[in-house]
Amino acid sequence: MTAEWGPRVRLRMEQFAPALCRIDANLERVARAQADAAAAGVHLLVTPELSMTGYDVRDAVHALAAPESDAPYPGLADGPDVVVGTVERDAGFVPYNAALHLRGGRVLHRHRKVYLPTYGVFDEGRYFGRGDGVRAYDAGGGWRVGMLVCEDLWHPALAWLLAAQGANLLVVQSAAAGRGVVAGGAAGGRFASWDAWEHLARAAAIAYGAYVALANRVGVEGPLCFAGGSMIVAPDGAVLARGDDLREDRIDAELSLDAVAAARRPFAHARDDDPRLVARELARLLGDG
Repeated sequence: MTAEWGPRVRLRMEQFAPALCRIDANLERVARAQADAAAAGVHLLVTPELSMTGYDVRDAVHALAAPESDAPYPGLADGPDVVVGTVERDAGFVPYNAALHLRGGRVLHRHRKVYLPTYGVFDEGRYFGRGDGVRAYDAGGGWRVGMLVCEDLWHPALAWLLAAQGANLLVVQSAAAGRGVVAGGAAGGRFASWDAWEHLARAAAIAYGAYVALANRVGVEGPLCFAGGSMIVAPDGAVLARGDDLREDRIDAELSLDAVAAARRPFAHARDDDPRLVARELARLLGDG
C-alpha cells in the first residue's frame, strides 16, 4: 500500500552501490528496500543517481535505455513512493539520465538531468541528452517537491526556479566522487570534496526554507570512488541525518510542514523574490531586451 502524505512525512534514503549495467539486480535491491520502508512507515524512499543501471554506463547507454513509460517498473507498485535513477529514452531514441518519482509503480514526476558534467573523469555529455527544464509538483498533504540530479545542484538557478514554483522539499540524486581522501573534510568525513556538497545543500535549505534530501551512492566503478555521505537537511540548515562516506547505509528523518513554516517566519525571501526582475535582466544579458 502507498502511504498517503500528510503534514508530516517520513523520508528514507537508501545509500548503496548499484550493480553496473545490471538492471534486474538493482530493481530487486530497490524492491527489497521498498518493502523494508513500508514496514517502517516510510512515505518516500530515495535512491541515488542511476540507481537502476549504475553510473559508468558509457556505450551501454542505448542498450540500457528504457522507453519513456508511465509505469516503467511494475515491481515497485506495492509500497511507499520511491525515487529511482535510470536511463530512459524519448521518442527520438535520445537517452537521458532521469530521476523518476514513482507512486504505486506509476510515474508521478520525472526530471531529466540538465547539466551533464564533461570534465575531469566525467564524460556524460557524450552519452546523454540534456534535460530542458525543472518543474515543482504536488505530492499531496501540502508537499510540493522539486527534483535535481547531481551537477544540477551546482547551478543555483535550478534550485531557485524550483523554490519560485513553491517547492518545500528538494530531492537531489547524486553519484558524486570523493576527493581529498588523505586530508579529509572539515566536517569530519574522509573526503574533503564532500564539504562543498554539504555547503550547497545547507545553503539551498536556508535560503528557500525547504528540506533538501541529497542521496549519494557509494562503491567503485572504473576510476571513480563514490563519496557516500547522503544527508537530509532541515529548512533551517540543520543536518538531520547523514550517511556513512564509504559503506552502504540507510538514513531516515521525519519531515514536517510546521518546520518549513517556522524556518520561513523570520524572513521574507520567498515573498520578496521578483521573478519578473530576473526575467528582465536575463533578457538584457541575452540581448533580447
